[in-house]
Amino acid sequence: MKTHDFALVVISSKELDADSVCDLASQLFEAGAEDCTVGSSGKNIILEFDREADSYQDAVLSAIQEVKTINDIEIKSLDAGQFVGLSDAAEMSNLTRAALSSFSKGTRGDGTFPTPYLRVSSKSPLYDWAEIADWLEARGYVEHGIADNARFTSQINMALKLKHGSLGEVTQLVSLI
Repeated sequence: MKTHDFALVVISSKELDADSVCDLASQLFEAGAEDCTVGSSGKNIILEFDREADSYQDAVLSAIQEVKTINDIEIKSLDAGQFVGLSDAAEMSNLTRAALSSFSKGTRGDGTFPTPYLRVSSKSPLYDWAEIADWLEARGYVEHGIADNARFTSQINMALKLKHGSLGEVTQLVSLI
């Protein structure tokens, strides 16, 4: 077994104060999430996990099942890096930001580094972590399986968006693109 680090971002239908956050931590512990640390930021609650499991997917899915048993909270996202800047990607891959910047500019590597998805013309564009992880893994810069975990994170976040959004609107948009 391996320890997998990730966070679930949840929102509460109740007002957050120190007592409600402590109460939530107790409920999560009773639900089996003994490896969870509870924090809050504004209206968001961050549940940080250090979960032992055979796979990242097993770790995340088991945490989601435990969190779903708690009333008055709803999972918003899996915060394990979906859209990242080069600094975040460097931290997640144990490479330097300078190395990733060189890859992105084509001054290092084969010139095929993934292109950004969001804020493309800004000083801090955002990349799809799954694409970067796949590119790095194919070249031996990160351990095998990192790209699969990144794709799984994207899939979970897409499923959460679809669960909380209007599926009819998404279907209409898909037909337009």
